[in-house]
Amino acid sequence: MIKRADVKPGLIQKTVLIQASPAVIYRALTDAKELTRWFCDRASSEPRVGGELKAWWNAAAREGRAVFTQIVPNSLVELRWEDEGPEAPKGPGARHTLSFSIQLRRGSSEVLLRDEDYPPPDPESVAIMEEGWNGVLFQLKDYCERKARAAKKKTAALAES
Repeated sequence: MIKRADVKPGLIQKTVLIQASPAVIYRALTDAKELTRWFCDRASSEPRVGGELKAWWNAAAREGRAVFTQIVPNSLVELRWEDEGPEAPKGPGARHTLSFSIQLRRGSSEVLLRDEDYPPPDPESVAIMEEGWNGVLFQLKDYCERKARAAKKKTAALAES
């Protein structure tokens, strides 16, 4: 279930519980090969502060480029989007920051997504972005949970051997 928190204009916050370890989720968010399995068609990623993430979506003929601004393995991934097409905030001081905080909760992982734009987009754009993030978080959840289940099956099969 994805929960939304009411917050200030230009900020979207959503929380999702994922039945996978923080390490699985962190890799899904930072590893280029993993990103292509659930988020985009092609990716390159340098998961370190100052490193770049580039993502390409073939169907939309679109690409995006972000810089990692904070990174704590298995806990936090924060990106400042530098180039994300014509709909991105423009002008002096414009910015778009995206972060994923990952915390262990009763054997699962809680992921808090924060998407902040300055200047804030209009309410219609925020509604569209919120719906988009619901889809992205469901894809992340599905991918990570499938990966966690496959790892458990593999471990169980090895234990039986």
